[in-house]
Amino acid sequence: MKNHRPYLLPVFYCIVIFTLLSTGCTSKTTSWIEGIRYAGSAKKLPVKNETLKEIAKLIQQETNASLAVRIPHEEENRPVNLLLTDKYLKISFYLTQMFGRTETILNDETQYYLQKIAPILSKYPGILIQVIGHAYDEGKPDQMQHYADLRAISVAEYLFNNGLKQEILAKGCSNFIPRVQCDLTKPHTLCSDKNRRVDLFIYTDKADLITKCK
Repeated sequence: MKNHRPYLLPVFYCIVIFTLLSTGCTSKTTSWIEGIRYAGSAKKLPVKNETLKEIAKLIQQETNASLAVRIPHEEENRPVNLLLTDKYLKISFYLTQMFGRTETILNDETQYYLQKIAPILSKYPGILIQVIGHAYDEGKPDQMQHYADLRAISVAEYLFNNGLKQEILAKGCSNFIPRVQCDLTKPHTLCSDKNRRVDLFIYTDKADLITKCK
């Protein structure tokens, strides 16, 4: 008699996924399904947005950035990290200290990499650039929103002053999206510094613009 047990696990996944799809998926279950879809040796679906693919490739070559496609991975210890999807290209800066506590002025290292990225972006007049600033453990919520806003504005102004003529939108997200969770009861300067940052999002369609801090 043949042993059918090896087929139970895939069938279970199919039943669970069908149930979730028929009853409505939360973002958590959708993420779980995506994890199954891309697990093991399954190939990731190719990104079809050729413009974003070109920009990502050029930035990767110029800055030696790490590149993730569709599914974000743990950011590597490189100055620049890229996440490429069909809707946007996310550019993250993994610098030791992008901003000090309550600081909003760009340091030399950040300017160095922005100077490499800006000429690439200037070649694509049809793109939309969104700059999102972040704060962490810098006072009351309204104070952290203030610092996050100013950090986003400082990068947006820098890009504009370095020749970018596309629409550039600046947005602060206070401390809503920390890169890492820090134990605030212990000395945490290096940990908190990783959260005080700015991320860039590049779009080819304004309808894809991220409007909420999540």
